[in-house]
Amino acid sequence: MDDRVKELLDRVRGTALAVGEAAGVTARCAGKCAGQMLDTAKLNMKIFDLKGDVDRDMQAIGRMVYDAHRGQETDHEAMDALLAGIDEKTAAIEALRERVALLRRSRTCPSCGMTCGQEDKYCRGCGTSL
Repeated sequence: MDDRVKELLDRVRGTALAVGEAAGVTARCAGKCAGQMLDTAKLNMKIFDLKGDVDRDMQAIGRMVYDAHRGQETDHEAMDALLAGIDEKTAAIEALRERVALLRRSRTCPSCGMTCGQEDKYCRGCGTSL
């Protein structure tokens, strides 16, 4: 075999190996990103469900307050249980939001609520120091 052909084939082989390695790295990175996106979506669904529960509890409390306004008997223990449940669900929502921010490598501005990068020193929306 001619030396130039052999050299060409060796270079093609080396390039093919490098491309294969790069494709493997890319596939692993894409898999990791897809996993993070799935985890984020699951956490967001839990947040959505908890917000729905809080809304239903708020409506129930609103009915109790209105009934009390109209002179009807109010079950204070039931209202206290609903309020405690709202507090627990709100705390769970905040914990889930923090986990989402960690997965996204972001944080929320305490002033305006905008999502900012983990390394940002100031909020992109309002300029508040983070």
